[in-house]
Amino acid sequence: MADTAQAGYSWVTFLSDYGLDDVFVGVCKGVMAQRAPHLRILDICHLIEPQDVHQGAAVFASAVAYLPRAVHLAMVDPLSAETVRGVAVSTGDGSVLVGPDNGVLSLAWEALGGARTARAVTNAELWLPRHTGTFRGRDVFSPVVAHVANGRSLDELGPVLDPAELVRIRVRPPSVDDDHVHGEVVNVDHFGNLSLNVVRSDLEAAGMTLGDTVELRCSGRTKAVPFRLTHGEVPPGRLALCEDSFRAVMIAANLGSATAALCVGRGDPVVISRMAQRPLRPRASDRTGD
Repeated sequence: MADTAQAGYSWVTFLSDYGLDDVFVGVCKGVMAQRAPHLRILDICHLIEPQDVHQGAAVFASAVAYLPRAVHLAMVDPLSAETVRGVAVSTGDGSVLVGPDNGVLSLAWEALGGARTARAVTNAELWLPRHTGTFRGRDVFSPVVAHVANGRSLDELGPVLDPAELVRIRVRPPSVDDDHVHGEVVNVDHFGNLSLNVVRSDLEAAGMTLGDTVELRCSGRTKAVPFRLTHGEVPPGRLALCEDSFRAVMIAANLGSATAALCVGRGDPVVISRMAQRPLRPRASDRTGD
């Protein structure tokens, strides 16, 4: 059966490490718009740390569940002596992911129902006529995305690939050990909040529940922090443990930066431990007189 683009797409989404100081993002969008004027292009993020494939993969995967069915382009493409191949991957929800085969797409296709089929992006007739080796986002991937959005069959992109052989990012899971959880920072956002590879059920498995004070160990420091619904429930400048907007456990500072306060960043280990909880003081109205 032919692998088609399901009669085209109205939406393209775009993630990259290109930044916003140069023309790279605008030029890529211009190439797509020239070839598919009907497209609506939705920018996910262009401030991925340069060449940081792991961060790109994590941010991409956190976003795609909230995006429309689309051709999703992810360009975090470190160049090397052996430049990795480009791939197009159709997913369970009917979207197509396009980008380098370096793992940047892999967490996203899992979030979209798995990789259904895959093609190498090798048909140079679909690229810009004068392509360079240093800007594949413009010369290779942007025109290919436009062709797919226009309804071009994925069969025309290049040879079939086995999805099981595509490069995958391996996410290190947290470990729950009796009354503490070993995790790590997986993302630092614009506000300095630290998202962990930990979810609320991990904390609950170690006996920590919402409202507790827990012990936080990282960067050689130990701090007692409250586990709250949001970091807005603690005084300004204080740290809290809570869930981020994607349901990951997060260390955040109210009106401050957790990464600056703790001197930790992405990839650093964090241990969260249960503490003995102080009993609540009785209210004056509950005390009995002498």
